[in-house]
Amino acid sequence: MGPFFAMLLALPAVMAQQPSKDWCNEGIKVPDFQDDGGNLSVEFFVVQAPLFSTNPRIGTKLRWLNLYHTALVLQQQLPGSEPQNWTIEFDSVTNVLGAVLPSINGTTLSWNNDARYCVTKGVLWGEAHWSKMFDLVFRLKASQARQIFTDFIPSVNNTEHLSKPLYQLWRVEHDAKTLVKDITCGDGVNWIMDYASRVLQTAPAFELKFTSIVVKADRIANVHVNGPDWPVVVKYFQGMSNVTEGKQPLLHRLLEFLHLMPVHYIYDSNAQAYFKVEGNHFPWLEAKYHAVPLEGPPRQIQQKETIH
Repeated sequence: MGPFFAMLLALPAVMAQQPSKDWCNEGIKVPDFQDDGGNLSVEFFVVQAPLFSTNPRIGTKLRWLNLYHTALVLQQQLPGSEPQNWTIEFDSVTNVLGAVLPSINGTTLSWNNDARYCVTKGVLWGEAHWSKMFDLVFRLKASQARQIFTDFIPSVNNTEHLSKPLYQLWRVEHDAKTLVKDITCGDGVNWIMDYASRVLQTAPAFELKFTSIVVKADRIANVHVNGPDWPVVVKYFQGMSNVTEGKQPLLHRLLEFLHLMPVHYIYDSNAQAYFKVEGNHFPWLEAKYHAVPLEGPPRQIQQKETIH
């Protein structure tokens, strides 16, 4: 229960970070790598920072709950020149809460959980921000590194609204079996590492770990939109929205949250399906910082993969 209550206590500050039409407005498509004569000049670092730590009211508090944001930082340094840096993030184009709760109009639930890569010049927020991890994972030639931005990232960054893969905060598990797969910032890093290993033949000597928010369940059952159970689903998500919208005192919202537990319903954005969660027991939610195997996007876009 601790991780979710800590996030709930932070909601007044978090919700101040409203979704912006200017998301990634300083983003670039392809870094301006310098010619390196075929040398391994571009270093890739996996970096992690406590979730929401850019908000001064939250700071690094969520590190105690294993809640971390994961990204990649690139550095190219050639003899006689200053180092150049870039940051790659994969994230919701709104804020996290904007991606995991729908807008509700009558009995219609509408979702805005698009997720994209964003590439920015420099070390985003400064090197000290990434206090959990700043670890070198592999080196590439400039031509290889460029291929990540020209071949792989565009295959994921479809600009069409609700194009997959979509942001999915909740991961549903029964014992060791995954019932609903989450897709968050760590997955975007994992996909690039997988691409570097599989296509560019540069195996990272690194075990990637990142945070998943896990809902434990005995089983899940599909719920049909506008079916007999649909009014209950709408009421449940309306209750979750009431908890987070910040119009009531914090204690009142905590009591509302307790009233909604255990977790009853989950929306799987990538399956575009609603599920009834059965057998969710206290503490209901768990923040799990865990190792993951290398893998690509769950819905692999057909593309021509060549080794440069």
